[in-house]
Amino acid sequence: MDMKPKQRLLTRPNLVILAVGAVLLCMAVLALPQVSSPMAILPPDALQAGLALLAFFCGVGLSGALILRPMHRTYRARVKQLRSERQQLELLNGELYRQASSDGLLGMANRREFERVLELEWRRAVRERQPLGLLMVDVDHFKIFNDTYGHVAGDSCLRQIGKVLESAATRPGDIVARYGGEEIVILMPRTDLDGASHLARRVHALLAERAIAFPDSPIADHVTVSIGATSILPAHKSTPLSLVRQADEGLYVAKENGRNRTEAIPRLRLVGSDTPFGSTGPDMASGS
Repeated sequence: MDMKPKQRLLTRPNLVILAVGAVLLCMAVLALPQVSSPMAILPPDALQAGLALLAFFCGVGLSGALILRPMHRTYRARVKQLRSERQQLELLNGELYRQASSDGLLGMANRREFERVLELEWRRAVRERQPLGLLMVDVDHFKIFNDTYGHVAGDSCLRQIGKVLESAATRPGDIVARYGGEEIVILMPRTDLDGASHLARRVHALLAERAIAFPDSPIADHVTVSIGATSILPAHKSTPLSLVRQADEGLYVAKENGRNRTEAIPRLRLVGSDTPFGSTGPDMASGS
């Protein structure tokens, strides 16, 4: 916040010089004989009183300038310091938020951040009447990979898979997040089931192209994933949890059907029922 213009005027060096000059001029005029005064037409007492008053105000202005100038410098230095501290605090808060919302191993959003964004996107989809898609991805036989090659290699494998998923989800609104363990989710606003299934096929293709070696895998010679895909047109009475449950159901079906594939669940379950409205037929499944 800047000093008010009226206060800045008192601290300008030129005005200080003018004030000093005015005081000296008044003192010189008062020292002159009355006959030589240019204002001799005025009564002497009135002239002296006016000049004395002018000298008084000039002195007050000079004193104020001399006092306010150091105060103004101190004020500006303090404002600069506060701005610097505020910027540092904003950077620190941003870093703390990044650490709280991202996964330390994979560098992507964590489950807490995913649930926060899911809630926001769900409300937006309800307002705009747009579908919301979700992929739930699980690394096939990851325990065998960890037991065979060690946790360091397992962490490296997860990081590579995370990069593959992030490269597959190229739209600005998509969010890739670690859901837990070796499970990763991809949330896709304004995406129907066909769009979600298309992204799942792209994930399988990119992983096959990356070919992370896994000769001990029971199903392939490289790392593979199983994916549950779903899309919902949210309604006011439904909750974001229904989208997660539906994607998790698809993931379960994909594992039961041999892994290294995608199963798409098109409809919601009945409340309290273990049977979905629609079965997962071959036309809804896509494998790599």
